[in-house]
Amino acid sequence: MLKDFKLKLDKFKNSLNLKRSIKLIWTITEGKVLNTLIIMFFESLFFMGSLYIFKKLIDIVAASNLEEKETLVITYLSVAGLSTLCYLILRSFSTYYTQKQSAVISEYIDDKIHSKAIKLDYSFYESPAYFNTLERAKNAGPERPAAILTDLVNLSKNTIMLGVLGFSLIYISWLLLPLLALFVFPTLYVRLQFANKLFEWQMQKTPLERKSYYLGNLITGEVAVKEIKTFNLGAYLKSNYLKIRLNLLNENFRITKKATINETTTNILAALGMYSCVAFICISTLNGTTSIGDIALFLVVFPQLFSVMQSLSNGISSLYQNNIFLSYLFDLLDLEPAMTDKPNTLKIPYNNPDLVIKNVNFKYPHAEKTTLKNISLKIPAGKVVALVGLNGSGKTTLIKLLSRLYDPTSGTVELGGENIKNFKIDDFRNQISVVFQDFVKYNLSAAENIKFGNIDAELDEALMVESAKKSGAHDFIKTFPEKYDTTMGRIFENGKEVSIGQWQKIAIARAFYSKSQFIIFDEATSALDAKSEQELFDDLRANIGNRGILVISHRVSAVKHADYIYVLSKGEIAQEGTHEKLISLDGDYAKLFKRKTK
Repeated sequence: MLKDFKLKLDKFKNSLNLKRSIKLIWTITEGKVLNTLIIMFFESLFFMGSLYIFKKLIDIVAASNLEEKETLVITYLSVAGLSTLCYLILRSFSTYYTQKQSAVISEYIDDKIHSKAIKLDYSFYESPAYFNTLERAKNAGPERPAAILTDLVNLSKNTIMLGVLGFSLIYISWLLLPLLALFVFPTLYVRLQFANKLFEWQMQKTPLERKSYYLGNLITGEVAVKEIKTFNLGAYLKSNYLKIRLNLLNENFRITKKATINETTTNILAALGMYSCVAFICISTLNGTTSIGDIALFLVVFPQLFSVMQSLSNGISSLYQNNIFLSYLFDLLDLEPAMTDKPNTLKIPYNNPDLVIKNVNFKYPHAEKTTLKNISLKIPAGKVVALVGLNGSGKTTLIKLLSRLYDPTSGTVELGGENIKNFKIDDFRNQISVVFQDFVKYNLSAAENIKFGNIDAELDEALMVESAKKSGAHDFIKTFPEKYDTTMGRIFENGKEVSIGQWQKIAIARAFYSKSQFIIFDEATSALDAKSEQELFDDLRANIGNRGILVISHRVSAVKHADYIYVLSKGEIAQEGTHEKLISLDGDYAKLFKRKTK
């Protein structure tokens, strides 16, 4: 039994993370939390003084020859009033500073979560375990440290008040305080157990909650609304959402019901303790061992002391619960990216380097099969290279390696003859601009949508317009009332929605605006009409300069004019050559495009 108790105590200490939580709060507030604690100390000191003066005043009033002590009564009343006034002023200031520091902590933690999300590797975003960790951190995050600060402040305040009121109670009789504590502490134990149960349930329910959020966003969001209405999916999705939410609610109710029953029992014990103390003081009064001042002091102090002890119980359980839930935040903050810069990185070459993949093999983390096998290809500066392959052949994975979202399992990706691992990650990524097949539609201004291609530089309006003209976006942007300052999309007021093809032109303009040495088009013309696509590639060919271009497409019109073409099949390079050469051979390329031209 002793061993079991020790294990529970160790688990309590490990899950509490109190030292780390206090250090975090101290760092965020820059030690200013100490000012709040000092104010609280003096607040309690003035409260204790007013109580003591009140007791002395009662004793004087109860004594004979009151006329002789009129001046003393007035003095005590004045001092008591002044102490109460100081107490109220200090309490107001301590409340203000606590709220202010809580707000600062919340904003800081929110920023830390965003910073960590930005820092982590792309591989985390393809892991369900990461999204579970992120969801728990977001649910626990910004509010928990602020709540811990409030808990610590209230605990400090209540501890000081316990000392003040407890001393007053011991002054009457030393038995009263331990007698009351004996009946109050079982409530604390029950609440700590409840916090543990909630913590364990939170770990289990996160995947289900995430699924319910996903279904809820599908039902209420604008991304899927067309398909939901066309296929009449609303009732089905709502039914699945409701089923998950009801299961979660039922389990929450079960845990809460059990805790309520246990807490009701302990509250009855606390009430017994309170009335035991009342009975004790009544008996002492009848026996003549308690003065009128003591009785008056008891009547003032005891209800407050009982309330303070209940608050302490609540505060300790709340602090424990907030701390163990804060461990979710620490789980997120403790994550570190696997891809980091080397100590002595090289400068990016700007002498028209080639981008080359040599004998690359790649397998996704936790995957069983290799996605890419012995891939070798070259994107020369100033040339257009095309990559063709059926769905699932590994084209998107190859883009991730070229933009260094992943590193190869074996083999190398080289820029100007140097392994890209020898460059700073951000510096290299600035050399690759990708128009993804699932490009992002930023509900911001048209100018911002394009400027995101080179976010670190000041907006170059001439280059922005030129990039938009090259992509074909300028023709419709110039018709907007606010031109490039127009907000895109309909999420916000006065936003302008455009077709998917027009959105794609904005995404292409973003790539043109960048200062990258290479541009990758991943099915980037799939939403464009034939005329717009032809104009785009004609302009691209005429103004390519020294940029290397990789075009990934299923459309023969997008790849046939490439300088060189690679055919990817089942994760391997199956064919390579010019359009004329490949179309004449009996291979995947000819089968794919001859079938489409029939």
